[in-house]
Amino acid sequence: MAHIAFFILPAAGHVNPTLSVARELVARGHRVTYALSENYRERVLATGAEFLPYALDQDRFWDTMVPKQDAAEYTDQQEFVNMMTWMLDMTRQTLGDFERHFGDGADRPDVFVCDPSSFWSGHILAAKWGVPVIRSTPTYVANEHWSLHPPVDTAEEQAEDPVTGALFEVVAGLLAEHRVEKSIGDFAAEVHSGPALVYLPRAFQYAGDTFGEEVGFVGPCTSANSFHGEWEPPGTGRPLVLISLGTLYNKQPDFFRACVEAFRDTDWDVVITHAGGVAEGELGDVPPHIRVCDFAPQGAVLAHASVMINHGGTSTVLQAVSEGVPVIAVPQMAELHATATRAEQLGVGAKILRKDVTPERLRETTLALAGSAEVRAAVARLRGEIEAAGGPAAAADAVEALLAPTAATAATAA
Repeated sequence: MAHIAFFILPAAGHVNPTLSVARELVARGHRVTYALSENYRERVLATGAEFLPYALDQDRFWDTMVPKQDAAEYTDQQEFVNMMTWMLDMTRQTLGDFERHFGDGADRPDVFVCDPSSFWSGHILAAKWGVPVIRSTPTYVANEHWSLHPPVDTAEEQAEDPVTGALFEVVAGLLAEHRVEKSIGDFAAEVHSGPALVYLPRAFQYAGDTFGEEVGFVGPCTSANSFHGEWEPPGTGRPLVLISLGTLYNKQPDFFRACVEAFRDTDWDVVITHAGGVAEGELGDVPPHIRVCDFAPQGAVLAHASVMINHGGTSTVLQAVSEGVPVIAVPQMAELHATATRAEQLGVGAKILRKDVTPERLRETTLALAGSAEVRAAVARLRGEIEAAGGPAAAADAVEALLAPTAATAATAA
């Protein structure tokens, strides 16, 4: 039996795809441990994994990690500083406890699964102990052929800046303290390179054919996860549209009101999940064929849906396509714009900018997607790519490929 440790950014879009992978690894006889904030305890334990909690200031986390694209003073450089400051604080807060927990021979992991967007405790311990790392990436990966963001500055240029230079000195101190003999540039490069689990099919990744085999495009791994109870379909035999803006950009009552008006006088059933972003009564008079709720089990609803309207979240879009459902993406920030554009390029959906949202546009686009044979064919093609990617089983194979032969053999025998 091997021991595999997951260090994942404490956000649902990053955690949820990994849970099916952990469940598969546990089923294969491995011991799995998650280092995560307390609010994910139940989800982790349901996979059969062990749970190692740490304290997290949720308000600071969301204020730091959700890009403020509409703020006049917001810049890529400021985002870099904010995120790096948070990562350093969390690394210093957790590293000692994690080292004590994992440090002895029985508990030391055989593989670390590390989210490049999370803090660096896992990466530092892996480097210190010479343990292999595989990245866990719920969205696009970058190389010299394509990147979601323009390059910031090199490590050398950042080190010369008074603000970022001071942060880099802290990183250098942490590496030296833990006897990790790497430069800041080399350490940063390793965090974003090497073996990877990418929860997309290669066909959905921009410039996907330019990435090597060590980058495992395993496809979305969220379909087996359900945290929101049961759901009964309407039973009317009418087409259904599912509408959601996820959990980060959901406080938009004007958008949800537009959705109500778009389908008020149609023969469609509607499910709106707003994740607590709308107060009771804020949507006005809602007809009975439109259900409004905080949450619903997304996979169960998609199994009956004809179209999904969403925020352009990569996992959400691919989960919809996995169920044969085309998407209308209303993107909220850069990554979501990239996903909305990719869905359009591959013919599996449409993009509507926030400023262009009207009841008429939503209704007309929904009807056009639902009635298009070309869209259905494109969805079927991408759905086939997703199935071929292998999902949790392929991800578990990639993790096991990093194990020492003795650990892999022991797990297989178990």
